[in-house]
Amino acid sequence: MFLAKTFFKVLTFEIPLWVILLIFALIGIASLSIYFFILFRKNKKFVYEKEEVSAKDFKRLDKFETLRNDFEVEIAQVKKIRRNSKK
Repeated sequence: MFLAKTFFKVLTFEIPLWVILLIFALIGIASLSIYFFILFRKNKKFVYEKEEVSAKDFKRLDKFETLRNDFEVEIAQVKKIRRNSKK
């Protein structure tokens, strides 16, 4: 077998090729399992203003807060324009 005859010499000891391939395979399997665990994890919970909400509700609330902040900025600009026009 070709793998059994191939060795890598590191300083004073030799490492067979199959050991190196096994290490890389274990690292790859661990990485993929962590990736898929994170990707397919269900029921993600987020904390929004001291209340636990689902991912869908969090996105909705975050979008609403962004729109509200934009609206407040627009109102402040309109008030500033009206104040300047009254002078």
